[in-house]
Amino acid sequence: MNALTTLERTALDAIFAELVTTRTGIEQQLAHAEVLSRENTGGGFFTALAVPDSQERLDRKVETLGENVWLGIEGLEYGLGMLLHFKDGHANLLEGYAVGGEDTSATDFANVGFALIKTPGRLPADGS
Repeated sequence: MNALTTLERTALDAIFAELVTTRTGIEQQLAHAEVLSRENTGGGFFTALAVPDSQERLDRKVETLGENVWLGIEGLEYGLGMLLHFKDGHANLLEGYAVGGEDTSATDFANVGFALIKTPGRLPADGS
């Protein structure tokens, strides 16, 4: 369970792409992070992360990243927004939330078709 799924890695890479100065530190943390648990909430998902204490804590005034990261998800009309949360300077939670309030209970996020999209919406017909 401790490896990130393709969807999780894609979301994190898109979040990293928004960063300039702290990208390396966050990437370094997540290179050593362990997935503690995954929960499909019915309104998206939570992936709990544990970053080893040996990893440098980031001096972050903002505790959430990913304001403009969207994934089109097979079977969802509006897709997911993605957020990376921090606690005490370490990344601790990746959140995917259903933009349109859709029920995600039946979605298998480890195997679902998805693509990065520029605005909330459907999975493009060509999958990209």
